[in-house]
Amino acid sequence: MLEVLLLVVLFFIFLFLPFVPSLIELFLKRDAEPIPINPERKKEPDYFGKSFINILATALKELKIQEVEKLNPVYLKLKLNKEEWVGFLNDEKLSENTMDTPVIFTKDTVFLQNHTFKRELVVFGNAVFKNTCVARSLYVKGDCLIKAPVRIARWTHVEGTLITRSNAELGVSVYAREIKIRGWTTFKRAYAQKIDTSDAPLVDKKNIDKKNNTERVVNLKGNFSITDNISIGGKERPVFVDGDIFCDGDVQIEGDVWIKGNVFSQKSITLKDGVVIGIEGKVKSLVARGEILIKGPFRIYGYIHSEKRVEASP
Repeated sequence: MLEVLLLVVLFFIFLFLPFVPSLIELFLKRDAEPIPINPERKKEPDYFGKSFINILATALKELKIQEVEKLNPVYLKLKLNKEEWVGFLNDEKLSENTMDTPVIFTKDTVFLQNHTFKRELVVFGNAVFKNTCVARSLYVKGDCLIKAPVRIARWTHVEGTLITRSNAELGVSVYAREIKIRGWTTFKRAYAQKIDTSDAPLVDKKNIDKKNNTERVVNLKGNFSITDNISIGGKERPVFVDGDIFCDGDVQIEGDVWIKGNVFSQKSITLKDGVVIGIEGKVKSLVARGEILIKGPFRIYGYIHSEKRVEASP
């Protein structure tokens, strides 16, 4: 009889054992508060380009070379990640169509030929691409204008303004002071003080007569958490959202919509025809676990990040 009773007790112990953690949480409330999300926390957007230039500067310093721009055309053996030859050129004509070593152009360069750079391509000045170019990584100390198809495998770093007027695959990470997308462009993440696809004034710059249009403008204030898909805009009335949007589903925003905060989606984001993210002078983020698709006029002040791909076209 004692053995039967013991078996019954053990049966009920094992039966309720899986529910013990839940019961503890129910009464003790250890995780009652949601995990906080800090949208202002940012990574170093210029990490790749800055790291490469620092390595290059250190290697040149060992050779007592201070000013790259004054170098005559030469190949130097430098210790970057490993000891290797690096080309320092001042004319595109000195470069072969396919280059296996890192190549550094020491002044403004216009690329008129078809090139494949299997390593890093660096321009200490302004760069203009007028013919097809493929490179592992691209660093430009000045401005960069892309007028022919360009494909970068890893990262793109432009100290000045980056303008894409042709198809441009810019790799995993893009950094520039300003990015003007005027042709089909892809990347995974990008940062600039301003990223846009049009020179036209958008909803944040339009003169909206607040006194006469108060009833037309839809003003939403606060942070919004949505568990399903969400669609904003697409109507005649402008929409202003003074806060952040957190969404577990797909996000679609269309037309004269101004999101003054951050936008996060666990799935995909689609932006069309006039959307503005952020406020000039403040860094905001557009982040999606899925793809981000941008069509038509668009502007953001800060970051765009997709775990899959960002595709933008004016």
